[in-house]
Amino acid sequence: MNPARSECLSYEDRLPVALRPAATNGIPGGWQEQNLRVLAAIATLDERPRLDPDSGTGAEFERLHRKFDVMIELLGALLRTQSSLPQPQMVRLSSEGLSLPLSEAAPSPGSLQEVELHLHACAPSPWRWLAEVSSHEAGELQLRFLPMSMALATALERHVFTRHRRSVADARSPARLALAGRTS
Repeated sequence: MNPARSECLSYEDRLPVALRPAATNGIPGGWQEQNLRVLAAIATLDERPRLDPDSGTGAEFERLHRKFDVMIELLGALLRTQSSLPQPQMVRLSSEGLSLPLSEAAPSPGSLQEVELHLHACAPSPWRWLAEVSSHEAGELQLRFLPMSMALATALERHVFTRHRRSVADARSPARLALAGRTS
């Protein structure tokens, strides 16, 4: 069964991702806490309070928010120049696992892999976890995450839900529908 296409919610995105054979069968110390911090940072970066833009304070807050967005993007660009990111590829991520395009160098089913996902361009570090290669199906490499704490599973589910909701909203946006109408 494909963990990223199972009944649980998932989203697709082009993300820098790396797989390495796992050095251990257990989750390395500190990964739970680090991943919680990464997901909290991404949630904070994505957070957008709803204010009345017609009010004086709402308009001023929006203006400041846009300035901070620019600063965060600049910082993210600086971080990307200082580090070597894995090659971006299409990834389907769920709280249970992920799938990505199958390559000739794909690890074999049953092998344990260290997954490194860069979920946001401005996140301070990647999200890391161990996953078992469950199968090679329909041109995809499918991996199932090893069990994680309830707090981390909840944070990952929240991240997936937010990204899924955003992708649905983007697909329904009038601008995207207008573009799709012109190309059909």
